[in-house]
Amino acid sequence: MRRQLICGLALLFVAFTATPALAMIHAGDELSIRVYNHPELTRTLVVDATGAISFPLVGSVSVRGLEPGEIAQRLTTGLRPYVVHPAVDVELLHQGQSIFVSGGPGGVLKYVPGETLSAALSDALHLDTGGGARMTTGVELSKADSMGDNPVASSRIDLRRVGVERDGASLGTFDAIALATRGESGPALQPGDTIVFAYKPVVVRVLGAVPSPGYTYLSSDQTLSEALGQAGGTLPSAATTHVRVTRDGTTSQVPLGDAMFEQPAHTGDVITVMQAPRVVVAGTVTTPGPYTLKTDFSLVSALYSAGGPTKQANLRDVQIVRSGKVVAYDITQLTHGNLTQNPELQDGDLVVVPEGHKIDFRSTFDAIVAALAFKIF
Repeated sequence: MRRQLICGLALLFVAFTATPALAMIHAGDELSIRVYNHPELTRTLVVDATGAISFPLVGSVSVRGLEPGEIAQRLTTGLRPYVVHPAVDVELLHQGQSIFVSGGPGGVLKYVPGETLSAALSDALHLDTGGGARMTTGVELSKADSMGDNPVASSRIDLRRVGVERDGASLGTFDAIALATRGESGPALQPGDTIVFAYKPVVVRVLGAVPSPGYTYLSSDQTLSEALGQAGGTLPSAATTHVRVTRDGTTSQVPLGDAMFEQPAHTGDVITVMQAPRVVVAGTVTTPGPYTLKTDFSLVSALYSAGGPTKQANLRDVQIVRSGKVVAYDITQLTHGNLTQNPELQDGDLVVVPEGHKIDFRSTFDAIVAALAFKIF
């Protein structure tokens, strides 16, 4: 009986005495956890980026900053409702050699001795593409920030606000663009550190004649012009004077160089770059043929692009053919201020200038162009 008692006390002593503390536990560390007399619960686990492990019956257990013996005590307490007299042993098998990424593409990076924030960012931004050259210059980081060097990371990650966490505490928020531009490496990283990406708070949609229509992501101080830049700028066929900006339900049409584009963007803004209409001008004009109206969509602009009317042109009956329907306009009425006779054309319109026999309207047309020159040019 005495011998059994001694053996029982020895077993309890072993159960509640964990492996001698090698170090506090960090994210990425590998632990061996043994529950005596319950092999189904014995397993090897890796501490996740949040500093926790998930253990059967107990659930998620925060272990960051603890010693193995302290972890054993927490697991013992958690198992008591389910296991009679639980006895737990925890051993640190391997200290983690990883850096974790929270936000953005997420994931785990292999720690490299001497790793710094600037050196690690390239790998973090290429997690879904299998790596790539490290970004070490401000130009390269700026490219990733504005255009997205990785379609997963895209341009939504705010490289001006990159956080670093260690053992549950923040080391600060760093402007990776500024660091790289100045040739600085940022803080030295350690195994188990977490790089925390924040998303840019402003979402702007860019549509129409741009190379990459869709959603763009901006910092709170970035402008509509930068949103357009993220979409690749404008296509050669874009009508740069007809850009529609929708904000809070109100749409304004402004030229590309308008001061509005240098104002901070708002979430929900929509930029629509209009496609320049392609029309055909036929009849008694100097140079009949197809024309793209990039700066002015009006009927007069189309006639001007075609070299203006010839001596035989009848400007009182200029016809626009659209979808099989013909509407006639009297261009000469513009001399009396009737702007309804100078409609905007649409893509695919056919303009026909018929022949006249009595009046030479060329001087009249020149006067109209002079009056409307601020719109045509």
